[in-house]
Amino acid sequence: MNLTLILAIWGSVLSTILAILELFKFRRDRAIINVRVRGDYVFIPKDHPGNPYGDKSLISISVSNSGRRPVTLKKAGLLLPRGTAKSKYLVPFGSVKTIELGEGKSHDYDFLEEEAKKYGLLPNKYVAFALDATGKCYWSHNILKKFYKLKRIK
Repeated sequence: MNLTLILAIWGSVLSTILAILELFKFRRDRAIINVRVRGDYVFIPKDHPGNPYGDKSLISISVSNSGRRPVTLKKAGLLLPRGTAKSKYLVPFGSVKTIELGEGKSHDYDFLEEEAKKYGLLPNKYVAFALDATGKCYWSHNILKKFYKLKRIK
């Protein structure tokens, strides 16, 4: 073996290792958005001055960023059953505003459960989403659960 071949093998091994390390760094430094939805949520105490809903049931969509990159959220809402409305989504009033989520930050969107019941949504059929400024959509359920719930909503 000559010196050129040894240097070529060493360069290819070293560049492969560095490429793998860069992929790990890229994956680690991305934004990781978690969306959770829960229904039949009530503020306690009901008569608190900061509670505008009283004793009505709410749907709470919680969006959190557990990644390293900040994300700008545009809106959040629920997926509606097929054929119940002109739109595919139910977006709560006041959720269409930009929110900056830094590392480890979260934001909650609350709206009345009566709105969802108008469209035939029950708490076991809630599928929430959050949309960021780049147009990427984050879901509360993975793709299999989302399709399963969509099938049940039909």
